[in-house]
Amino acid sequence: MRSRLRDIQAGGLLKTGEDTMKKKIHPDNYREVVFQDFNADFSFLTRSSVKTTETIQWEDGKEYPLFKLDISSASHPFYTGKQTFVDTAGRVEKFKQRFDWEKGKAAEVIDQAEEQRTEKHRKQLEKEEATRKEAAERKSAREDRRRKILDSKKKKAKEQAEAKAAEEAAAAAEAPAAEAPAAEAPAAEAPAAEAPAAEAPAAEAPAADDAAAEKPADTDS
Repeated sequence: MRSRLRDIQAGGLLKTGEDTMKKKIHPDNYREVVFQDFNADFSFLTRSSVKTTETIQWEDGKEYPLFKLDISSASHPFYTGKQTFVDTAGRVEKFKQRFDWEKGKAAEVIDQAEEQRTEKHRKQLEKEEATRKEAAERKSAREDRRRKILDSKKKKAKEQAEAKAAEEAAAAAEAPAAEAPAAEAPAAEAPAAEAPAAEAPAAEAPAADDAAAEKPADTDS
């Protein structure tokens, strides 16, 4: 790289010293200026060519040109970590005060635009509120339907349980009545079992007749 620069200088392509500086290209008003952030009550002194008509006395007792800032490192959220909100109306008023804005056609246009923006914002808020209200109503309707369905299912299950319990109670009441005739049936069969005992004397009667028939035979002999 150095050899390349030497070659350029040797060839006369690059001049050194005062010849390398162009004439009459730097601003004449490049001087020390005080920048003041009136939102944070913060000021600093540096060199600048900014145009301003105000002046202020600095800490060293000298008077310097003053340039006011809307925001700086002392009020910027990135450096402070705090978010600051400035309403649009306040910005419009500052704009008018800074440029000595007088009431006229242009001011009316700005005011009208501001009113339109405010009206649009209001309508947007109303629309969002209506949407939230509609969503809440739909949610409430769904919950009511779900509650009715659950109540209907519970009522139906309760009715089925009561019907089943009634059927079981009726069946339990009919069971003893059916068992009573079955218990009386053995008692009716008992006289039928005594009938053979009554027939036994009748069966012994032929035996007595046989004895009577044998007695004449003994007399003949």
